[in-house]
Amino acid sequence: MTALQQLAPEDLSRYPDNTKLRRKLAELHRVELQQVIITAGSDEAIRWTFAAFVEEGARVLIPRPTFGAFLTAAEAAGAFVERVDYLEDLSFPNDEFHRRLAPRTPRVAVLANPNAPTGTSLPSATVLEFARLSSSTLFLINESFASYQGHSLLDLEELPANVLVLRSFSKDYGLAGMRIGYLVGAPEVISALSVVRPAHTVSTAALQAASVAVEEQAAMLAQVTELRAVMERLVRQLAQRSIEAHATAANFVLIKLSSPIQPWAAAFAAHGILVGSWGHVGPMASYIRVTVNNDVESSRFLDTLELILRQGIPGAARVEGVPGEWNELGSEGMA
Repeated sequence: MTALQQLAPEDLSRYPDNTKLRRKLAELHRVELQQVIITAGSDEAIRWTFAAFVEEGARVLIPRPTFGAFLTAAEAAGAFVERVDYLEDLSFPNDEFHRRLAPRTPRVAVLANPNAPTGTSLPSATVLEFARLSSSTLFLINESFASYQGHSLLDLEELPANVLVLRSFSKDYGLAGMRIGYLVGAPEVISALSVVRPAHTVSTAALQAASVAVEEQAAMLAQVTELRAVMERLVRQLAQRSIEAHATAANFVLIKLSSPIQPWAAAFAAHGILVGSWGHVGPMASYIRVTVNNDVESSRFLDTLELILRQGIPGAARVEGVPGEWNELGSEGMA
């Protein structure tokens, strides 16, 4: 809020200039200025990437379930979409993904790391091996939750030329309402994105907020560390109640109840608590996603869960439902 109050009337009367933020991000990630492009959130970054590199009929490789904007952009581009399903234990299908990269080389392959809604994470070495195996494929890596997993491809001394990393200010910096993110990649890739980029899609206010946030790395990382501790405490409290839960590599806890999960989500909503359940089919059909920011919110969630259990939602916390299929109800597992 203080950063926004510093904006003068003349700042708002001119079209926005993102150069200052780009310079700060280039310095943060130890890359050249021409390797950074600012976007209005991750959705716009994904749309630009597909507009620049995918023509009608081009083959695109997308895991399932993952961030729904990938599939939306691929379909809008007229791509031939090939899906690779996460395994029954929600782990990434390394072997199958590897097999789909050759000999039919995809134009673009996408990965969310960490992934939502599964909350799983891949080592950077695995992603780099994929990129090495299919050097003519552009790998779009969504690292919106990277601060929570503690490692990033942007930690490398040099990013492979066929890897494009997407970052957002929504999750770790808490600026979701500002709709701002960025892409880091090879200069020629960023140059191609600039061709399809509309002018001035990110506001001066968003640029100002992000520029200040970038300078607060220690505070951001401390907040991420505290949130991870809150998640771990919630998992332990659920375990004491014999409820299976996992603190993910992202900013949410996966909690296993029973399928179908939609009645549980509706019951929580009736008590003013919104939980993630969209796209929770297949092996995720029994899970909800819960993001808590502090122990007060955790306590409220636990009290509500116990109340719902007493009121008798069909199926108890320890009763497994029928998982169904990934494509059940036409869902793509959107996060």
